[in-house]
Amino acid sequence: MSAPPAELRERVPLLGERVYCATQCLGPCLRETFEALDAYRRTLTRRARDLDAWIERYEATHQALERLLGAPPGSVFLAATATAAQAAIASSLHPRAAADRVVIGAADFHSSRYLWRAQRARGFEVVEVEAEAHAATSRFVDAIDERTAVVALSLVSPRSGALLGAERVAARCREVGAVFVLDAYQAVGVVPVDVGRIGAHVVVGGTHKWLHGAGTGLAFAYVEPALAARLTPAYPGWLAAEELLGDGDRFVPREGARRFAQGTPPVEALYTAAPGIALALEVGVASLRAQSELLTARLVDGAVERGWSLSTPRDPARRGGMVCLALDDAERVVAALERDGVDVDSRPGAGVRIGPHPFQTEAEMDRVLEALDRAMAT
Repeated sequence: MSAPPAELRERVPLLGERVYCATQCLGPCLRETFEALDAYRRTLTRRARDLDAWIERYEATHQALERLLGAPPGSVFLAATATAAQAAIASSLHPRAAADRVVIGAADFHSSRYLWRAQRARGFEVVEVEAEAHAATSRFVDAIDERTAVVALSLVSPRSGALLGAERVAARCREVGAVFVLDAYQAVGVVPVDVGRIGAHVVVGGTHKWLHGAGTGLAFAYVEPALAARLTPAYPGWLAAEELLGDGDRFVPREGARRFAQGTPPVEALYTAAPGIALALEVGVASLRAQSELLTARLVDGAVERGWSLSTPRDPARRGGMVCLALDDAERVVAALERDGVDVDSRPGAGVRIGPHPFQTEAEMDRVLEALDRAMAT
């Protein structure tokens, strides 16, 4: 996809209204998403008579995500958040005398860091690795040794947009017998995520960023079948049981990743997530990635020409779908761009974050740069 076809762009109404470059925060909704909301609304008028339709959506979501991730059937489960998905795995792992360390990234998403730090109360030692974007993968690999039980890292840094060399980390984890939990939320839909190629034991993601989900409340995790088979869920729910509608007193977990499921998922999110997952399968994430690289390169080149400080690697193969500019007074700059018709965001330690949608154009990236010029001149 050397340029976004008009018919694809028209499926994202917001792109016709704004220069929307905040996909790394909340992805723009598709036209089909609003149609899916209408379909969900109609089920609300029928209630129990449409339970079968809800169940079909639940099953279809698992199957679509497994196709998107290149994962085998039964290896994905749904959760309300990425943190909840990781918690389902974390609570099933236990420190051993010879391996009781958890390695995390000090710049990763704070919700995940809160979760993994809390494992100290369960007997784990938590090692936080400070790593600059240009050296992150090597620093993480060096921190993994025979005492490491779990490694929990982000595929794309939420503070720099840097892309982790996840295959290297996975290979090192397998050498020492550590479980690798990879948070791919900021990647799925704009960076190809093939669980077999990456080699992580667990890959977590969600739908409201690059997969165009309308709201929050739906995340997922791939669990390597061999790992799922040897873990016992610490906090199971009825959807994790082998006999879903049985009223037996004894919990028997399902085979595969779904043993980590809990209660009834947010059905509205099942409806609104479906169009974005379908679009990624239809267009192909590799094509979306190619266009994303073109757009982020335009931003990177423009920033370098202007002498702005970049947190994001200049090599397109080493960054995800966003560019982070280490600019002073980032919140003021974001507000100025919003008034100028350009949507970006900022985060502490990340500066101004710009996540162009793959259906945008290089001309729109020039508009972003020009809006930044005006904001920084005031």
